[in-house]
Formats: sequence, C-alpha cells, structure tokens
Amino acid sequence: MSSGKCFYCRTWMKNLFSIQALTAVLSSFGVLWLVVEISTFFLSGTGWPDRIRQWWLYFGLVGLGAAAWECRPHLSVAAKLNGRDVTIEVAVGDLFDFTGAYIVGTNTTFDTRISRELISEKSVQGAFTRKFYGEETQLDRELTSGLVGIASTDLNGSRLGKARRYPIGTCVRLNPRTCTAYFLAIAEINEHGVASGNFNDLKESLAKLWVFIGERGLKESLVMPVLGTGFSRLRQTREEIIREIVQSFIAACSERTFADKLTIVITPHDMRKHGISLDELGCFLRHECHYVSFSTGVQQPTGTPA
Repeated sequence: MSSGKCFYCRTWMKNLFSIQALTAVLSSFGVLWLVVEISTFFLSGTGWPDRIRQWWLYFGLVGLGAAAWECRPHLSVAAKLNGRDVTIEVAVGDLFDFTGAYIVGTNTTFDTRISRELISEKSVQGAFTRKFYGEETQLDRELTSGLVGIASTDLNGSRLGKARRYPIGTCVRLNPRTCTAYFLAIAEINEHGVASGNFNDLKESLAKLWVFIGERGLKESLVMPVLGTGFSRLRQTREEIIREIVQSFIAACSERTFADKLTIVITPHDMRKHGISLDELGCFLRHECHYVSFSTGVQQPTGTPA
C-alpha cells in the first residue's frame, strides 16, 4: 500500500473517533428520526408505523454509514482560476502517482550523482532519477545537453560535485520515457555537497520557471512538490511556500496561459509531522483564484506576486 493510501486510512480511522464523528452520528440519527416521525404521522391508522419501528436496526446502520462517509478525509483541494481555463490543486500523496510534467528542484551545479554525500535517494531528485532513469548517467547526459549555451562560472578548489555553476532559476526540460520534466536550480551546493537556499532564490526561480515553460514547454498539466522544504533547508513553513507558489503561478498566468492545471503535492509524512491543514489551504486557494484581477499593463516580471 502506498504512503498516500496509508495516510488516507489512518486519517479516516482517526476521524471516526473524534468529535466530528459524534456530530455526524447525531446529525444522521436526527435526520432519520425526523423521517420516521413524519412517516408515522402521515401513515397513522395503518400497519406501517409499527413496521418502521421494527426497522430501527437498519436505520441505525444507515446512520452509522452516513456518519462514516461524512468523516472520510479529503486528500485534495482545487479551484479554477477566475478568468482563465486553469485549475490549481493542492493534494496529499506520492508525487509520482500524479500525471503531468514534473517540476524537480535541483542545485545550481546540476549534480546528479546519488550518494550519501551528494544527492540523497530520499530527495525528490533522487526518487525521480531512480524511477525514470535507473541511474544517473543518462540523466547527466541530458542535463549537459540542455545546459549548452547557458552562461556559467567555474568554481575553484576541490569539491564533491561538479565545478560549473549556473544561475539560480536555470531550467532544463527533460523527456524521460513517457513524461516531461523540468529541472529547476533553486539552491546552491557547497564543496562538501550540502545544499542550501533562501526564500528570495525560490521566488526568483519560480518566476524564471514559468517564463521557461511558457516559451519552451508544452501546454500540459504541471505537478510539483513543495519546493525547497527538503534538502534546500528553507526556513519558511510548507504553508508559506505553497502560498508563494500559488501566487507566483497566478501572477504568471496574467501574461499567458501555459498550463491547464498545476498540482502542488504534499507528502503524507509532512502532513502528519507539521500538522498542515488542507482545509485552510483550500480556503486560501479559493480566495486567491476567485478574487484574482488580471491587469493588461506590464508592471512586474512574470511570476512575481503583487
């Protein structure tokens, strides 16, 4: 069973033993009791009221079933962008269970070697490499080809990784197997193989990403993790970064429509560990999508929230 399904089952079980469940049970029984009372009133003088009373067990089971259904967890929230045929979704699950073009955060030297000292297998880049390439040799060749012609600087001294650095926000489009992916440089990596980033770098990277996809990508659904919250070590909360991604994407859509849908995927582990509220994110998402106002003038770079 995938971690997404495990999270769903555990959350559902937790909800069944909560105030929410008790409220749902009482509400269900209240509705059923009202139906019984109305039926008894209109069918008095017949044998139906007695029959209905004999069915109390079945009514109870229906009430419990309705309460259990009411307590089921929701693993995604979505809203359509006002004035655009674009949907934004925040979902819980495994990133690669979703279909679309994947956005993968990487470092400015585009290191690909998976090891304990450099690119962790537990990172999104490491998981992506294992799933779509097996090992990093072919990925490295495709990245090298995609980086041709992009300005870079050579790094001095001995390093665990590569010695050529590209600017923050550099993006390379890949086509592994049956999908599309965008590798986006969002963090620096030092000579010891330790990556680090900051919030301003993330905002700059997002702005450049939307421009890149608009100019060189296909118009398709985009799937991305909560960038920068893993090995890039951003200090902002997941909720803050999700809000920034949403606002940056909406700002970019003011200039052009370059994707049918954006899905931001939160891991079940992060949901449990950090107590993230999908309902609160849903309120934010619906507000941003509903009250967006697109201007026709050129004011700020694409992907920069107002």
